[in-house]
Amino acid sequence: RDRSVSRGLGDVYKRQPPAFSHRFLSFHIVHFTGNIAAERREERSMLTIRQARPEDAPQLSAMGYASYHHHFAHLWRDADELALFLKQEYAEDALRRSLADATQHWLIAEAPSPVGFAKYSYQQRMADDGKIGTLLHKLYLMPGKTGHRYGEHIFHAVETRAKTAGESWLWLEVLAANPAARRFYERQGTVSYTHLTL
Repeated sequence: RDRSVSRGLGDVYKRQPPAFSHRFLSFHIVHFTGNIAAERREERSMLTIRQARPEDAPQLSAMGYASYHHHFAHLWRDADELALFLKQEYAEDALRRSLADATQHWLIAEAPSPVGFAKYSYQQRMADDGKIGTLLHKLYLMPGKTGHRYGEHIFHAVETRAKTAGESWLWLEVLAANPAARRFYERQGTVSYTHLTL
């Protein structure tokens, strides 16, 4: 481990998928301070961010497959391993179970068609120092939907919900080799905590 300043975007895993070929995780925290600025409201003209429900499983499945393939498929060496991973994460049955779990929360952003989604959980312990906060599992945008500040609005929708729930920390583990996403999280005010290479 080394303490480096880096950020990224990707799913959270405690171990490296067997066919994943890149440096894998960075570990980040955000401390909530002050008030959430007015410009961080969840609606911007046509953009709406809503809590996903079990009946949204087919839509989230399609979004998950499309977004992950677009952004991350090139990082996998084995197509069968990728297919298995996507099935475990984004098959409709798996998503229905997740959406029905009171400890797991999903957001869908629409403008007015779907542009992105996020998954997060409250009261999750950070491994290194025992701090407890909201874990952002996923924040993905659909192909062609970057560059419109959608990711920023989704991130701050999670932040708003975490603060409302009384959390003091928002944290995430991310792919290390993604400079654009690292810059994205820096703009949101994240503070790098620990860099991990698995």
